[in-house]
Amino acid sequence: MEKTEKENEASINDNFKRELEEVAANSILTPEFRRKKLILWFIRTTISVVLYIIFWKYNWVKWTLLLTVPLSLFSLCTIVVMPYFLKRKIENTKAKIEETEKIISDINEQ
Repeated sequence: MEKTEKENEASINDNFKRELEEVAANSILTPEFRRKKLILWFIRTTISVVLYIIFWKYNWVKWTLLLTVPLSLFSLCTIVVMPYFLKRKIENTKAKIEETEKIISDINEQ
């Protein structure tokens, strides 16, 4: 029975590690994906600027800037900053898994 519990713990830890590796290899963290998203953001922003220039004479268009600018900046921040936070979170999770494995192995040795 004790061997089965150890095997289950090992398989759970392996599953966690495998899932973290899959998330780390996810396209969100790859430079190609970020470059693609930045290009799309630039195209979207350029189109918005052109449309604002064309329709600036309408009063309601000026008010939409209150929504467009923050959303555009938020989108840019998610593209540039979020991979850093995700990588940090993944590393912290890996460290916690390793600490848990160490604690479990210490308990099993006693």
